Amino acid sequence: MKKTFLFCLMSLVLIGCKSTGTVNAHSLKYSSWQLKTPVEVAAQDAITIEFLDAFRVNGYAGCNRFFGQGEIRDGQLFVSNIGMTRKLCGPEANAKEQAFLNMLQIGAPIEQSADELVLRGDANWHFGPVERRFD
Repeated sequence: MKKTFLFCLMSLVLIGCKSTGTVNAHSLKYSSWQLKTPVEVAAQDAITIEFLDAFRVNGYAGCNRFFGQGEIRDGQLFVSNIGMTRKLCGPEANAKEQAFLNMLQIGAPIEQSADELVLRGDANWHFGPVERRFD
């Protein structure tokens, strides 16, 4: 009986120590992420997002580069004051870019693990980490 109780207690302690996936600005600072895309999409065309000093956010939205001020509130990522380049691409790329940027503006629930960042909106956007030097 004592062994069973001890085993259950240790299980609860270990479960409590598991990462909760809680995301904050500090955990994302100086990280770079690339949308996990099908093989036929060239890496240079994949959506990226980076988190810099003072939680500035920038990246590539599929057609244009973007930048803005990030904030995490109630488990959601918000990016305000979004600016971007003004290159015109095809209708499909423009629609995907607009959906991504709209999601960032209205807020998207965010989850992070060591090898994945997930933004949840009308669609789930799964990003993988990208090695980058932040000098």
